[in-house]
Amino acid sequence: MASITIPAKWVFIFALPLALAGCGLEREDREEEAVDPALAAVVAPPSDEPFERSWQGVLPCSDCDGIRTRLTLRRDDDGNQDFELEETYLGEDAGNQFTLAGAWREGRQGTENGTATVFRLDPDGADQWYQLQPDGSLELLDGQGRPRADGIGHRLQRI
Repeated sequence: MASITIPAKWVFIFALPLALAGCGLEREDREEEAVDPALAAVVAPPSDEPFERSWQGVLPCSDCDGIRTRLTLRRDDDGNQDFELEETYLGEDAGNQFTLAGAWREGRQGTENGTATVFRLDPDGADQWYQLQPDGSLELLDGQGRPRADGIGHRLQRI
C-alpha cells in the first residue's frame, strides 16, 4: 500500500473543504432553480380541463411508524372536483386503513418565493391543505394553511 507524504496530506486537508464548498454553491443554485414559481404552473393540474392526478408518500405520525398516504384529485367534464385520500398506518397499528372522499378547492397563497397553488380537501369538513411545490410534489400544511416546521417531511410525490 502506498503511503501519503506529509505535504500531500496538507494539500488534501486544505483542498477538501474548498471542493465541498464548491459543491454547496452548486447545490444552492439548483435549489434556487427548483423554487422557480414558473415551474409550478407546468406541474399544476389544468384549471379548466378534466384530469386525474395522484400523489403518494409516507407522512410522519406521532404514535406510529408513519402513515402511507395516497391522494387522488379529479376534475370531470362539468368542472366537478373530487378527491380520494387513502391513509394506512404503519407499525404496530399496521393494517389500519382509512379512506376520505369529498370535494376539493384550488386557491393561490403567498409564499416567500411568490405565490403557490393550494388544494383544500373537504373545505366544509376536515379541511386539509396541500401546497403544490415547484417539483410537482404536495406539501401538507397545518390546519390554517401554513407550512409546517418540517415541510419536506410532510410531502407526497407525484405518481
